[in-house]
Amino acid sequence: MKNILNYLKENGITETITIGSLRDGNGVGLFATSGQSPTFYFDDTTTEHKGLQVIVRNESYAKCEEVINSIFSLLNKLEGYKPEQSPFSLGKDEKGRSEFSVNYIIMKEGVK
Repeated sequence: MKNILNYLKENGITETITIGSLRDGNGVGLFATSGQSPTFYFDDTTTEHKGLQVIVRNESYAKCEEVINSIFSLLNKLEGYKPEQSPFSLGKDEKGRSEFSVNYIIMKEGVK
């Protein structure tokens, strides 16, 4: 997760990014989610299929959508990152802020 956070920051995402939580305000949250079953090979290596959820919260619907689309474009450039769907609106939180999300399966090969 730390690698994803750093990658997003290094590539122009200026919002506050947290891991495992979403701050009470504008920001981005990265969450580990259930992925898919690993693939096992005869050489005792494994390909993991981990889940990632990205949630963006912002007072402005347009800014929230802009940020999630930027993150979507950045993550799609990474090898092994497969989006489960396009970014989508979660609606508004209890304080009226817009929230968008996108989910990924991250394939990590060679795990022993």
